[in-house]
Amino acid sequence: MSTPALGRARRLRRRDAAASLAVGIVAWEAMARLLDQPLIFAGPSMMLRATAFLEEEGGIYVHLWTTGVEFVLGYVLGVLAGLALGFALALWPRSRPYAQPWVTIAYNAPVVTLAPLFVIMFGVGIWSKLVVTMIGAVFPPLFNAYVGLTSTPENLREAVRSLGATRRQELRAVILPWALPLIMTGLRLAVGRALVGAVVSELFGATAGIGHLIVAASQEFETPLAFFGITLLGATGWITYEALRLLERKLAPWYQA
Repeated sequence: MSTPALGRARRLRRRDAAASLAVGIVAWEAMARLLDQPLIFAGPSMMLRATAFLEEEGGIYVHLWTTGVEFVLGYVLGVLAGLALGFALALWPRSRPYAQPWVTIAYNAPVVTLAPLFVIMFGVGIWSKLVVTMIGAVFPPLFNAYVGLTSTPENLREAVRSLGATRRQELRAVILPWALPLIMTGLRLAVGRALVGAVVSELFGATAGIGHLIVAASQEFETPLAFFGITLLGATGWITYEALRLLERKLAPWYQA
């Protein structure tokens, strides 16, 4: 696809996404007004009115800042650890039989059951929450980096070897460019898992954060406020996901998906 055509396709996709959001919000509000049951289902206008309740606790910014710090730090640490493990497993095949059982066990361990243990181990402060968030974010980059680095077509690798390329040149010129779109997909998938980890970590001993806000609002039957917290999480994930898509276009302009 040519560059002008690609630009038009992206503009159309942004327009369609904006239209979808607008229609969804209007339908959401209309359904809430039709049901008229704020204890069960809250619309956007109800959620905005409910945020006045937060002013007594310092406003929504306290909760946003708390979850934001946990999410950003845990996400970055998880992505770095996942990429490091993915590269190690892909580039050193002899390490796979030793690491694979532990990776599988850790991946299948429910993070909800681990969160209380980390609170006991690291306390109710930020460290236990960072560990839970990091565990949530580590696996998509790990798996995608491993698959991307090990799925490079052999004919491409043989082509650069025939030109006298060293192992490092082969990695830089062929393997990394081939794996980069998959790696970026792993980074995007890690966003949702990191947000889930941050929220789960706030269910145990937290005094602030979006997860704490949702639980406290639910216990007090403040359904619009709980819906507001859930919407904030969704919006944060969507914005971060789109930001990573823009970064992917800069780093891998040849990938047009």
